[in-house]
Amino acid sequence: MSITSNCTILSTMRSVINPAYRAARTAAARTRCPSSSSSFLPTSSAAASRVASNNSNNSVVDFRRFKSSLPLPEDDHEITESSTTSEPRLDNNTAPDISDFTSDPLKAGTPSPWAVFDAWGAGEGIIDPLSDDEEAMLSPEMVRIPIDDEDDGANLPNESDILAVYDKLLKRKSSVHFGYPYNLMYNHEELYEFMKYSINNLGDPFITSNYGVHSRQFECSVIDFFAKLWKMESDSYWGYVTTCGTEGNLHGILLARECHPDGILYSSRETHYSIFKAARYYRMDAKAIPTLPMGEIDYDALAAEISKNKDRPVIINVNIGTTVKGAVDNLDRILRILKTLDIPRERYHIHCDGALFAMMMPFVDWAPEVSFRKPIDSIAVSGHKMLGCPMPCGIALTRKEHVKKVEQKIEYLNSVDTTIMGSRNGQAALYLWYSLRKKGIAGIKRDVVHCMETAQYLRDKITEAGLTCRLNDLSSTVVLERPM
Repeated sequence: MSITSNCTILSTMRSVINPAYRAARTAAARTRCPSSSSSFLPTSSAAASRVASNNSNNSVVDFRRFKSSLPLPEDDHEITESSTTSEPRLDNNTAPDISDFTSDPLKAGTPSPWAVFDAWGAGEGIIDPLSDDEEAMLSPEMVRIPIDDEDDGANLPNESDILAVYDKLLKRKSSVHFGYPYNLMYNHEELYEFMKYSINNLGDPFITSNYGVHSRQFECSVIDFFAKLWKMESDSYWGYVTTCGTEGNLHGILLARECHPDGILYSSRETHYSIFKAARYYRMDAKAIPTLPMGEIDYDALAAEISKNKDRPVIINVNIGTTVKGAVDNLDRILRILKTLDIPRERYHIHCDGALFAMMMPFVDWAPEVSFRKPIDSIAVSGHKMLGCPMPCGIALTRKEHVKKVEQKIEYLNSVDTTIMGSRNGQAALYLWYSLRKKGIAGIKRDVVHCMETAQYLRDKITEAGLTCRLNDLSSTVVLERPM
């Protein structure tokens, strides 16, 4: 059976698993901590060791060196877990007749993000779809911007009417939100007042620029928090608040390339696309290593490929939770491979892509340690996923000596250029700081534990209902068979 989608496809199976899943959601609602914001979708899991055994007869992989492109042809990109083609596959298709959901725990779906902070009455029930007339209000013709005197926009609806319809659309979409690992339960009402300011953290977060309307003090506090979380020594780290996890990956791989210009990037086939995008941007040699059935990198294949290219430095992307299966590459085993092959520390660079689970892993008791006490070089994590934020954002963290390789003095800023972006959203840093202060370590752990337990419960109930699903031991993503 081939796995190709995460819990996004849960909604497509709802008509079949309604009894079991409704029971799961009801139990989750009863056990939810009042201060927890853990109602985001891939509510979670922990013990997936009981998942059905997997065939290991992966297809033969072409280990050609690929430069600045995705590693494999379209027809050979996915690794199948079984040679049997008659078994059902996984997909994210959504049946058009699936009923919608808001905060009613008896129905399948993600509880409304406003189950605690009811910003616009989402708890009143499922928001009705837009009418044909309302849909027309959001058409390209209606929202276009007049550009000349002959087109004065007299026949266009006014902006207030358009925004009212758009608000209704967002209410509708949010009330039935399903399938993405975002924590939508947050209350940032106290920060609304600051939206009237153009807060720009341009330049390096630790070197104040000439632009006075910034949130650097909050950004540095956020970076300090994650540095302590991932066990970095004082004055040994550098980081910044990014626009998303992808930017964090682009920055981490850029530093790797600057440290090892002739290095080869190794990452699993199930790696997020942004890693191979970085390889294309930076014209790096990249190798997509096959994966084991549950999504981890194939360690034997990785060792064999590194061994073939020992004349060149090693750059490895370690996945702390793959996009689809939530697989966590074993950092200690990868480090053991490097030691066995006699790759010295100065000849390898390790970036960790932890978009979702790097934020969760420190709070999972049975999880292996991923921290800077081990010879890793950078971590990227998303801020809008596990933590929750109204705009996409993230955190990039690295060792201070690496960032010196990309630092450039910018005179008119009175700061240095060390980030991917120039102007940076200071609102994101403020919102992340606020969330971390309000939740605290105890609140984040409650969210994580709730998510892991809920996903395990969901997996068990789906299995009891006679359906096949999978859940990695260190994952919050329940994976179902593709509907046929």
